[in-house]
Amino acid sequence: MSESADDRLSFWAYLRRRYQARRTVHRRVPWKGFAFSAINAIAIAFFVFDRPLGQAAKGLAPPLISIAGDVTDIGRLVWILCGLCTVFATAYLVRRRLWKVRRRFRLIYFGQMTAYVALSVLFTAIVANLLKFAIGRARPLIYDQEGIFSFAPFNMDFLHQSFPSGHSANIGALFVALALLFPRFRLGFIGIGLWLGATRVIIGVHYPSDVAAGLALGAWLAFATSILFARFGLVFSIGRDGDWPTPRLSRLL
Repeated sequence: MSESADDRLSFWAYLRRRYQARRTVHRRVPWKGFAFSAINAIAIAFFVFDRPLGQAAKGLAPPLISIAGDVTDIGRLVWILCGLCTVFATAYLVRRRLWKVRRRFRLIYFGQMTAYVALSVLFTAIVANLLKFAIGRARPLIYDQEGIFSFAPFNMDFLHQSFPSGHSANIGALFVALALLFPRFRLGFIGIGLWLGATRVIIGVHYPSDVAAGLALGAWLAFATSILFARFGLVFSIGRDGDWPTPRLSRLL
């Protein structure tokens, strides 16, 4: 057996041992309460806010639309992944110069954090785009022709891929992942995520319910991924009575 094959086997065996060691503290993901809250928020946005806000977006001040257009692409998958790669590469170079003691240990942990954020966003992007394709909701750009109740499932047309908002889903995953990693700044990350999601409504490419669904989807998948990492003892830990994954940052740094 080749050396690379041996390395792969040892890696999976290592993960399996970590998983088995934590079986007694595994907890179920509380998806029912989250799903109930998310569905209600999306329904309220759909029936109450989509029509008036979809129409009002056309009359917003041009400077506001311009600013929203400049920042909204932060939610693009390619930019998020490029940003994560840049952060990791920069941190690697900086840590190599500044820290001698426990340098490798710190870098491994930082790599796990970056992998957690990247996987959260990747999982979200895949699910969001599958849903957009399957649902086929018309965008506000053709509101005058089709209104808010127009659906064309399995349509490849950009104008019928509104629900959920992919940008908002990526933003939800990114900023909830950051909020879980850095609880001290949780409210700030959530606030930024909400504003970035709102830019999709401001520039007129999504309805409020599209954004609500995207943010909820991203937030949920980031949370579920943190539970998965905690089950392997990576990045997060969960006590027997803990409701939230706790970053192991304070212990490891």
